[in-house]
Amino acid sequence: MELEWKAINAWAPIVGRWVFEPSRAIYQRPQGNAEAPPIGIALSDQDFAEGAVKTTILFAGPELSGQILLGYRGPNERYLVAGLGGYGFAYSLSEFEPGYGWRGLVLSGSEANLTTGVPYVVEVQLQGQRLFLEVNGVRIFEHILQHPLAGGQTGLFAWSRSEVTFSDTQIAKLPPKIFVVMQFSEPYKQLYSEVIQPVAKAFHLLAYHAGEIFGPGVILHDIAQGIIEAKIVIAEVTPANQNVFYELGYAHALGKPTILLAEKGKQLPFDISSYRCLFYENTIGGKKLVEEGLRKHLQAILRQ
Repeated sequence: MELEWKAINAWAPIVGRWVFEPSRAIYQRPQGNAEAPPIGIALSDQDFAEGAVKTTILFAGPELSGQILLGYRGPNERYLVAGLGGYGFAYSLSEFEPGYGWRGLVLSGSEANLTTGVPYVVEVQLQGQRLFLEVNGVRIFEHILQHPLAGGQTGLFAWSRSEVTFSDTQIAKLPPKIFVVMQFSEPYKQLYSEVIQPVAKAFHLLAYHAGEIFGPGVILHDIAQGIIEAKIVIAEVTPANQNVFYELGYAHALGKPTILLAEKGKQLPFDISSYRCLFYENTIGGKKLVEEGLRKHLQAILRQ
């Protein structure tokens, strides 16, 4: 899917001294005394769940560290920063975890290769739990997040006592995905096309299943990619289908929000009995009830 970029022009300083100009956000120096941590955080007016953010970074002095911030909901909640510098490396993905501090998730290259006065175009892409970092159009790394990133604001992050300029910052949003795992025979195919897809569309979510992935490759790999890139997994577990339970187990291992569907009278295995499950009747009236239940479950997940 081709990205549609939108300029970000509204900023608010959170930590550090900042100056905002049309198409530029300039981190000038730390906030407070000389011993204060050299942190700069500026938040945009854009919420970010899935898609991409890019900016051009220019360093004026040493401590070459400038990143894109994702998933900011407050100073005492988890968020991510990805971009240039950090820990003596050229490229990094880091997580701030309340009560613990900073944790480097991906560290690559040497900071000695970064240069002052040279513009770097930095782009971070996130779909589900798959994150990419690109610099000047070159893919630097790919990382699978251990936990889904809660929605929050996007912003800019600097760790420096020298000026860092961020310019032409843009965002492109993608519709979150629902990956559906089920036995694709009747009546489950009908449940998928007449209930799951229309309800997902009403929430601006893209629902699809492995049979709709076209191209070369191993189907198991495609399924794993689909689960990783999904915001939510829906599984129909009425038949004792080993593939469905394998895929569901992988989704649970990733901490993925899941919704289970099963026909009334189905006794769920103990391992999944505590998860959200909609029991339905395969009737016209049952269809309406499962639609209503699915909407409520999606609303609950999307509010988190």
